[in-house]
Amino acid sequence: MRIATGFAVSAFIVSMFAYLGAGVAHALTEAKTAQGESYITGGIGLDERDVLDKRRAEFSLWIATAVRKAGSYLSDVRIRIADTAGKTVLDTKLAGPWLLVDLKPGRYTVEASLHEQTQRKTTNISKGGHREMLFYFDLAVETLPKGAKG
Repeated sequence: MRIATGFAVSAFIVSMFAYLGAGVAHALTEAKTAQGESYITGGIGLDERDVLDKRRAEFSLWIATAVRKAGSYLSDVRIRIADTAGKTVLDTKLAGPWLLVDLKPGRYTVEASLHEQTQRKTTNISKGGHREMLFYFDLAVETLPKGAKG
């Protein structure tokens, strides 16, 4: 496989681990926001994805990051979540393509940044509710033709 840009390395690595089921264990990153709410990030490999899937109900906001068109998952995306007053609730770099956050009910602005690309979306979290956000980034990933070996 050839990578057209150095920026696509994360996308390639994450997608290969997800594809192969990665028998190698990776550490999910679990912590608290500035306000004390729990969050977890990761999702490299099937084992991590299974853990995250089983724990989804514990969190009110689910975020995933991927390459536009190719669909390959991305890690190393910086996520910043701010409340309606503009106060930062969470500012972290993803350890995989998934971020699960347990936010209090309210309106939030979520900013996802990778290299020179930044996207902003807003969401409302209701009591007992769950929201999902997807962020797609334009990265040039070049692969070998089907059946070719690298």
